[in-house]
Amino acid sequence: MKKNIFSVIITALTVINVVLTAILFFVMVPTFTKTNNLLTAIASAVNLDLDVDGTASGDENYSLKDLENVAVTFDTQQTLNLKTGTDGNPHYALLDGYSLSVYKEADDYKDVSGILTNNQAEITDIIRAVIQNHTSEDISEDLIQKEALEEIQNRLDTKAVKKVMLTNFMYQ
Repeated sequence: MKKNIFSVIITALTVINVVLTAILFFVMVPTFTKTNNLLTAIASAVNLDLDVDGTASGDENYSLKDLENVAVTFDTQQTLNLKTGTDGNPHYALLDGYSLSVYKEADDYKDVSGILTNNQAEITDIIRAVIQNHTSEDISEDLIQKEALEEIQNRLDTKAVKKVMLTNFMYQ
């Protein structure tokens, strides 16, 4: 008789354990999923701001008054050929000029400012090459600004240049 009662109690406890485990699973998994998604988003945002080569000078907290703009305006509107897209037709981009924002408190501000002033043709060629590297399907002003900024920062080996702004940028 004792064996039957113990068997019933063990079976009942096993069923209760399975039920509670199932409840725990259905209650906790959505929370874990949301937490995992949040941590993934935070990690990807942090990775965007990480400087892998260690050349950042820690001056990411700047205001507009800490920036100096170096503007370049072309005499005539520049017409740039874009890569041939899937439609096979030629497409063009138009640009009146550009402006670079330089962080005045950066350690290498004077050097970078002098280089940008004296080598406007080189900077123009960098921006032109970035524009001409795209088709009409994948081009956007934000993309051009981002890629041009990265290329200028790489070529000058500095993070003092904070932004590239395009003047009257159009494409078709």
